Amino acid sequence: MTRRPSARRFRMLHLRAAAVVCAAAMLITGCNAGGQQAPGQDGGEQPVLNVHASSTPTYQANFNPISVTFLPGTRGLIYEPLMAYTPMKPGEGQPWLAEKADFNDDGTELTLSLRPGVTWSDGEAFDADDVAFTFNLFVEQPAANTGALPVKGAKKVDDHTVTVSFTEPVFARMPSIGNTTPLPEHIFAEQNPMEYTNDKPIGTGPYTLKSFSDQVYTLQKNPKYWDAQSIKVEQIAFPASTTQTFTTSLQQGKLDWSGGFVANIDQIFVAKDKEHNKYWYPGDGMVSLLVNQRKAPFDDLELRKALSLAVDRDVLSKTAMQGYTPPAHPTGLVLPAFESAMAADYKDAKFTRDVAQANQLLDQGGYKLGEDGIRTSPDGKKLSFDLTIPSGYVDWVAMSKLLQEQLKEVGIELKPQGVATQNWAENRNGGKYDITIASQAGGTAPYFLYRSFMSSEFKVADDKPAASNYNRWYDPETDKLFDAYEASDDPAEQQQAIAGLEKIVVEELPVIPLLQSPNWFQSRTVNFDGWPSKEDPYALPAPFSYPDNLLVIKRLHPTR
Repeated sequence: MTRRPSARRFRMLHLRAAAVVCAAAMLITGCNAGGQQAPGQDGGEQPVLNVHASSTPTYQANFNPISVTFLPGTRGLIYEPLMAYTPMKPGEGQPWLAEKADFNDDGTELTLSLRPGVTWSDGEAFDADDVAFTFNLFVEQPAANTGALPVKGAKKVDDHTVTVSFTEPVFARMPSIGNTTPLPEHIFAEQNPMEYTNDKPIGTGPYTLKSFSDQVYTLQKNPKYWDAQSIKVEQIAFPASTTQTFTTSLQQGKLDWSGGFVANIDQIFVAKDKEHNKYWYPGDGMVSLLVNQRKAPFDDLELRKALSLAVDRDVLSKTAMQGYTPPAHPTGLVLPAFESAMAADYKDAKFTRDVAQANQLLDQGGYKLGEDGIRTSPDGKKLSFDLTIPSGYVDWVAMSKLLQEQLKEVGIELKPQGVATQNWAENRNGGKYDITIASQAGGTAPYFLYRSFMSSEFKVADDKPAASNYNRWYDPETDKLFDAYEASDDPAEQQQAIAGLEKIVVEELPVIPLLQSPNWFQSRTVNFDGWPSKEDPYALPAPFSYPDNLLVIKRLHPTR
């Protein structure tokens, strides 16, 4: 990898030395870096913004934005995108660290014009070296390339201009490219990037790490931020919690911004303070029955059709999800966000439960019903499967029990098994499951939703973990449609490809859509306001959504 010039390293030594002197002075005088009392809950000028982004009982420091286990706030609040793409405004990138992005005629080269005057939080200049380093890292260490971008290489043109070349047209991938978080070369070039936990993060974003423990970490406003005047929230705390302590904290008014399932939200939360306690659950993806396409009997389309027909999605929606989110559309599209992309043939389509037809399909497929009520496949194996789910996802736990009851009516036995989230994710990624519940993010366009569970770009050996397409749907016809979409910047041609992908989802069931996936969001306006809402849907509202968390934090302001 290219290293920084020695002069740049020399400047870093001076900056680090200055930081040590400042730290020593703070220990002696009790002052802070700004020379004023730091605002906070304990007697300062402004309360701390308390955030729940995940139910994690203890934290391990990891602020590496290319790690699979980075902590909430790493991406968005500490590390920023080149251009911010939110699903709430499909196709509209907001200039951020890059002010302009221009493709060549065939979409295989992108020129990024970077914002001048941006520095990393240690004072080092952010420039083209950092961006080129990041994209070249995707080539050198494919595990870092979580978006599976077909990067060929990147080179610096001048301090504020970078060209990134690709092995194929990437017009359609601009949201993924734009949401890439550049890494500081002067930090990451000295490390193994994928194993580095980055416990003292240096970013360009509006916040830096103030303190960390396994029970809470706190971010503070970055005084060197290039748009510091727009950041009104001084400090953000992320307290650790379990599912139960999260609900209790929400009930007691201890959280300002949270994202999680809460049973009886109106009684538990809103009724406590109707003026200030709010929630909004816009759709941002799909919850599905994920069936392993590499294993029998789930490679049998007739079996998948029977599974789908046996599911009562209205009951799942009303009972497990308490009506917070509707049944999925047969295309899996997020509505109303992607309504304009829906093919005319599917405008009025909806799932209808039909147990009789499901049983008929299974009978015709040779799945014989045993005396115990469980069917046997033509090769003699019982249709009895573990349904592994994260035990902390209380909505999915409830859903699994309902699915167990519903599929029993067609002779399929599901045995729900609650496991730790990390174990569930490892089994899902590694293909070590038959059937499970999973969610697919809607992304910034239907292309990204479909790519996440149908693209062979993510194809791996059966014994290897996948970065996406966990159901392992590998189909040449599907891939041709992705190729057609990616090769064009003509909206009509792209829509034709999307219509073809919709047909595959409806007719071939790569996954079995269950419900629209909600973006969980609760807010309290006692201390801060400016939150997204149904009336002002400028970003996905959940604190775990990126880059939307950055868009939200720039809109927030103290109420007192």
